[in-house]
Parts: sequence; C-alpha cells; structure tokens
Amino acid sequence: MDLAAPAQPSTAQPAVLTPLDWYLADQRDLSAAERFARRHDGHELPAQARYYRDLIPLERPGPGQQYAFEVDLDACTGCKACVTACHALNGLDDGESWRRVSSVRLGTAEPVPQTVTTACHHCVDPACLAGCPVNAYEKDPVTGIVAHLDDQCIGCRYCLLTCPYEVPRYNPERGIVRKCDLCADRLGAGEAPACVQSCPNAAIRISLVDIHDAQAAAVGGQALFPGAPPSSITLPTTTYRTRRDARPAAPSRSGGGRGTDSVPVPTPERAGDPRPGQAHPPLTVMLVLTQAAVGASVVGLGARAVVGGAVAEALRPLAALVALAVGVLALGASVLHLGRPAYAFRAVLGIRRSWLSREIVAFVVFAVLAAGHGWAVLAGAGGVEPVLGGLAAGAGVVGVACSAQVYAVTRRRWWALRSTGPKFALTALATGSAGVLAISVAATLIAGEGPAERAGLASGRPLGVLVAASVVAKLVWEAAFLRHLRTGAPGELRRSAQLLVGALATSTRWRAALAGAGTVSALVVALVAGSAGPVAVLVLAVACVVTVLGGELVERWQFFTAAAPPRTSPGPG
Repeated sequence: MDLAAPAQPSTAQPAVLTPLDWYLADQRDLSAAERFARRHDGHELPAQARYYRDLIPLERPGPGQQYAFEVDLDACTGCKACVTACHALNGLDDGESWRRVSSVRLGTAEPVPQTVTTACHHCVDPACLAGCPVNAYEKDPVTGIVAHLDDQCIGCRYCLLTCPYEVPRYNPERGIVRKCDLCADRLGAGEAPACVQSCPNAAIRISLVDIHDAQAAAVGGQALFPGAPPSSITLPTTTYRTRRDARPAAPSRSGGGRGTDSVPVPTPERAGDPRPGQAHPPLTVMLVLTQAAVGASVVGLGARAVVGGAVAEALRPLAALVALAVGVLALGASVLHLGRPAYAFRAVLGIRRSWLSREIVAFVVFAVLAAGHGWAVLAGAGGVEPVLGGLAAGAGVVGVACSAQVYAVTRRRWWALRSTGPKFALTALATGSAGVLAISVAATLIAGEGPAERAGLASGRPLGVLVAASVVAKLVWEAAFLRHLRTGAPGELRRSAQLLVGALATSTRWRAALAGAGTVSALVVALVAGSAGPVAVLVLAVACVVTVLGGELVERWQFFTAAAPPRTSPGPG
C-alpha cells in the first residue's frame, strides 16, 4: 500500500490543462499525511505500521526504575537517520544535534567495523548535574530523565568537562548548553522519541532499567565500551547489545560492554596522532592571574616581615594594591568565558555541591578582603591591616585549592588532583615570588637611597632564589610527565604526552624557553642585588616577571589543549 501515491487525474479533464486546472486538482488531492491519518482512523493500516508502540514501554517506571536507551548494535547501520530526526523534530539550530554516530571495531579475532549511535545516557548519578554552578540540570525522580534548564544556564560550559561522555553541546549563538532530554514531551504522550521513531531498523528503543542493576553493572570499573570512561563515574543507563562473536583479539583492561546477549569489546577508531583539546583562553588567564595574586599576597606577607624599615613601609601598599588589581583582572577574564555574562551572579547557586561555585565564592571573598587590606594600608589602620592581609591570603589559598578540585572532579587523568594540585601551587609560588621581587625593588626606589634601602634591595637575593627554585621544580614536574610516552602507560596519559611532543611541540618549546629565561633573570637578580643600582635590578626583576608569567600562561594553555579524554564517539554525528 503506497500511502504517498498522488491521486490520478480524471479522464474527464481536458487534454490540455491550464495552470488553474492543475491548481484545483492539487487542492482536491490529499497529502500523504492526510491519507495516512484517514486510514489510521479507519483501522486500515497493517500491524507493522504501528510498531513504534513496541519500541517504548507500555507502563511508567516503577519504584527503583527509570527510562533508558537500549541499542541493538547488530541493527545499527550508521545511516544517521537518528541524528537527522533529533535535529529536525526537536527544532534545533543549524549544525546542532543531540545524537551522534561513531565507528568502532569489535575486538574479535578478525576485528569488524561497527557503527554506534550515542546520546545522553541519563545517568543515575549525572556529573553534569553535580558540577553545574547554577543548578541548570535536574533529574526527574519518576522517569530518571536528566533535563537541562535552558533559561537557568549561563554558558559556563563546565558540564562539558564534567560529563565523561561529552554529551552536552554548547550553542554559541544562544550562549547556553543544550542536551538530549529523551524527548520527554513525546514520551509522556505515548510517542517514541525522535531518534527511536526514525531508525529504519529499530536499532534504538526505550526500555525500563532497574537502578540497582545499573549500579551493579558499573562495579569494578566496567565501561560502556573499552576505552570509554568507567561507568562507575556517573552510572550510565544505556544498554548496548549484540549477538556477534565477542572473543577479544587482545586482553582488555576495562572488560566488555553491558547487555544480556553476547558482549562487544569495541575500541574507538583513531587515525594518526591524538587531536588537541579545546583551548579556553579566558580560563587560562583567570587561573594564572588568580594564582599570581594569591602567591603575591602570601609571599608579600613573608617579605615584609624579612625586609623591615622604610622598604617594608613602601612595600605594604604596593603589594596590597597589585594583588587586588591582579585578582580583579582575573575575575573579569573569567566572565569573558561565559555565554551569558549578564547572569554571572547565578554562579554561586550551586555552592552546596559544585566546586566551581566554591571557587568563585572563595576568589570573590579574596578580592573583598584584599580591597579591605588595601584600604587599611592606605588609611594607616595598623591594628586591622595585618588581620585583613592574613585573611585575604587564607581566602586566596582556599580559592586555589578549589580551582584544583574543579578539574580533578572531572576524573580526567591529565587533571588528577595529585598532578593539578602541585601545578597550581607552584604557579602561585613562582608568579607570586616574581611579582613580590619586582615590587620590593620598586619599593626600594620609592624609599630612596640609604643603608636601610640598600639592605632592602639585598632582600632580592632570597626572592630571586625562590623564583628560580619554584620555576625549575615546576619544569622538572612537567618533564617527568613525558615518561608516559613509553608503551604500557595509561592510554589517556599517553595521548596527552604525545600531544605535548607532537601537535603542541611548538608551545612546549616556548614554555621551556620562557621558563628558562625567567629562571636566568631571577638568578641574575639574586647575584647583583645589593651591589648593582636599583634601576638595573628593577629592569631585571620586571623581565623575570614577564617571562615567568608568560611561561605559566603557555603551560596553562597546554593544561586545556593537552587534555585528551577517552571518547565514546570521535566527533559530532
């Protein structure tokens, strides 16, 4: 039965039809949709025309259950009808789709190419929801659907980092993130989601899963795919099934996929070297400058106690104002990362569970206390000034610790806390020491010539040594990471190391050159401080600040671009 066949013109029509005749005949004809509706209402359709009902559960989830995708890998041909339907039926913008199709190889004795369709896994413990600083995600307690609240989103894109499956998609025109919601409105009306209804082979369906079963399947680091993140991170509910021979061609550390039939052992297809991750320039600037401000605040307190005299008095307002200015500049740079900066104030709403909200609050408190400290210095409030300075430094240290946690909770090996924590601490120490070194020399010039001032200039020696030591320690730490280039290292870390010596090799050389120049400048200051003129020492100190800060900016740019997380799909559908 051809539902789309047009009505045949009547033999009574004239041999030569005018445009008006064609128009009238076309208006008398029913569209394909109208003919389908008429036959549906008259129960004239064959049974298979209503098979979409078989692809969704007939009942709502019960206690301890939720909706989930179920994918038959044997039926998926990679036609991308699901991608097109997701785009069209959800009214998405050009180039936007919440479903993607990728290619994997089943790990059999003779690897076989296999296409896999993926979307949001509507996890039991969604990381996107836990990390969002504005509470723009919610998980339905009945259906288990993880929905994104577009009106609440500020476009910080942190969920793109916390989701191990890289499901949320940033829409630059709208300035917000959007994602699959399982077509909740269609599902609520008894209609299959767009991707399910469009698949010509019924490879996708909606099923009910037991939450305890999903939790049990994630025990022991089991993954949806070998090479994909462990399911224990977020407890995804999607099930992939196949009946193909799944004897692995090589041992797999992460085990098989999930399902009750024969289990696939797919590995993502990758050609050539790994691709760099997305650069985040505003975040790069924000991280380095906040750590520089905190480092200057902490080191400045110690330097004042050591120097003393007129130099210490000149150092107090300079150190306080520089730390405040750098901190405010860093917060301003972070706002540039937002898709909707006018709603940045919402970023504190998730403080109960989001490290990003905690980081923002800590640095705002640091800026407020630093401003109060600067006022106390300028106003001569000697009693409260040391207290405010110490509180500002403490709030800054808490902020740096929160920054490390922001990236550690993403569970990416490159951003693990044991690596990110020392990196951020050494950045604060190196840049802060370099800044205080330049400030102390400038304070000497302000104080004028004299024995006390010459002694203050000589204090540049320990500061120069501190800068050089911290920069060298950080370089050694970074160089040690390249040990992951050897065979047998974790795949994610090996890909990051390959990026550093491959696609990012130029930036790696710049990083080493700038850090080397900063180290040399700091050592020269340590050698000539107290013997050379203040102007010459100040020029060297400023050169030290510029090169050390430049090297840290390059390193922090690599912090993002060398992140090579495992993917369940290599790119958009």
